[in-house]
Amino acid sequence: MDHRPASTRTQRLLIWLGTFAVIGLISGTSWLMINGTLPVSIFGRGSIPAADQCPSGTQQPVVPERVRISVFNTTNAPGLAHQVADELSLRGFRVADVDNDYFADTGFAGIIRVGDRGLRQAYTLQQHIPGSMVDVDDRGDFRVDLILGSEFEVQDIEEAEDLDLVPGLLRCSAD
Repeated sequence: MDHRPASTRTQRLLIWLGTFAVIGLISGTSWLMINGTLPVSIFGRGSIPAADQCPSGTQQPVVPERVRISVFNTTNAPGLAHQVADELSLRGFRVADVDNDYFADTGFAGIIRVGDRGLRQAYTLQQHIPGSMVDVDDRGDFRVDLILGSEFEVQDIEEAEDLDLVPGLLRCSAD
């Protein structure tokens, strides 16, 4: 026989039901994201940039020491972001953050995400990473994010080691 007041039993029941409801909601949302019904891009950093939003002006390169980079891995390859960050550090780039990221479409080599003030820094980094695309967002500083996709090859960054940096245009699409 239970000697607790009815209000305590009701409260405990409501706590258990609420807990199971939250667990069910999290599980259901996870399942919808896994099977593709709910796009993961609403939680990640966006999608592959469009070419029509590309700045058209010629960019002057800067020395790598003036480029502050955050490297994000969207692939299943463990340690890829750290490997690339170490290589870029050896070239003089200032690596700020290294982490994993979630991206709906990983069918790209690399996306360089930057604001309008960091276009020269993005151009410099793009010369070291062939096949990368630039995506301009609304940040107001010089920070640069490098997002690594499934088509990224570490060998490509090593092939670009002896670069002669000259002014040029940004590449904003895979074309």
